[in-house]
Amino acid sequence: MQSSKSTPLFLLSFFIFTSAFAGELKLSREQALKQGFQSRPQLAATTIGAGTESPSAELERHELDWPVEFIDSRHTIGNSMPQYQNYGTEAYFHGGSDLRVARSQAVYTPVDGYLTGFYYSYVTDPQTGEDQKFTKPITSGGQELYFEINIRMENGYQLELHHVSPRNLPQDIYNMIVRGGGQVKKGDLVGYTVSWPVLRYGDRYDHIHYNLVSPQGVKVNPEYFSKALHDDKAPVIKNIFAIYPDKKVEVRDQTLVGRPQELVISAYDMKGDNIYPLPPVLVQASSEPTLPSVFTVAWDFTQKLVNQLGGFPDIREVYARNLRLSDGRLFTTQGDYRNTEFLFRLKLPATYDGPITILVKDSSDNETRVTLQSAR
Repeated sequence: MQSSKSTPLFLLSFFIFTSAFAGELKLSREQALKQGFQSRPQLAATTIGAGTESPSAELERHELDWPVEFIDSRHTIGNSMPQYQNYGTEAYFHGGSDLRVARSQAVYTPVDGYLTGFYYSYVTDPQTGEDQKFTKPITSGGQELYFEINIRMENGYQLELHHVSPRNLPQDIYNMIVRGGGQVKKGDLVGYTVSWPVLRYGDRYDHIHYNLVSPQGVKVNPEYFSKALHDDKAPVIKNIFAIYPDKKVEVRDQTLVGRPQELVISAYDMKGDNIYPLPPVLVQASSEPTLPSVFTVAWDFTQKLVNQLGGFPDIREVYARNLRLSDGRLFTTQGDYRNTEFLFRLKLPATYDGPITILVKDSSDNETRVTLQSAR
């Protein structure tokens, strides 16, 4: 095994226990440059128009093996691609899947490709939640927790494996990275997970943060393109809220009083026996197709992290950060090590009539439907 210069975990303890500890290294642009990081060029999702060919065209559903072995059926996906995250600074999308593993778990490449490795950080737009990646070479040293193994497939897709230990790399992989990269074959051992210093739900949270990125720079859903995990549980709709010009109320008895401008859907999904709540990948409101004013509004992250126009979704438009009802109750979208709540915003058209059907779907195609009637 070959070690590289990195910051030992004990030196991070002050930071961990005196401030909010994020799952990714979040810096300002000035901080990133001062620490030796450089911007990593990548096409932004905002450059992809609605008419562009889907980034999933060259990958089939459930085609890829997972790069690690999960602990068990209760510890599989810890956070998912569209998941809301906020550790006290700014909100952002998780962007990939947290794969729960045992301590120092072996990591294998699920594809043939060109491997590189580097320390990384993100600069997040405080308004939209969009991330810009910054990187620096392994020989420069960095925080052990934030090292990435990157594997680029021949078709241009990239697999980003975060939280691989740079101090415990196989010698051939370390040498390959120092040289600037090299070819690997499906099933090759590429590293081991770093020991994660924060507990979640009273247990260790060792994991690989796994991003899958299209040639156009769009985050696509690893759960959609990797082997299916057992899941026969439909997502849960906890609450539905209606936003009117003069009031904000919880919907009771599946009945709307008047014509709201917006609906807010509180929902979550449990993936089989998994203990971690996840957001649904589809939240949709639609009218009956037989009515004169037909509409469908949705956030659909089944395959990729984009809005209905094909651009990057503004996190403020997807999630309601804080929702205070007219009766004084406060509901909050949350995403950290202890709290997980998802409030999805669905803005309704100015004119519509009749019932509204709410559809919530998970990554295994389990679904829950609720139809809201208008009070007469």
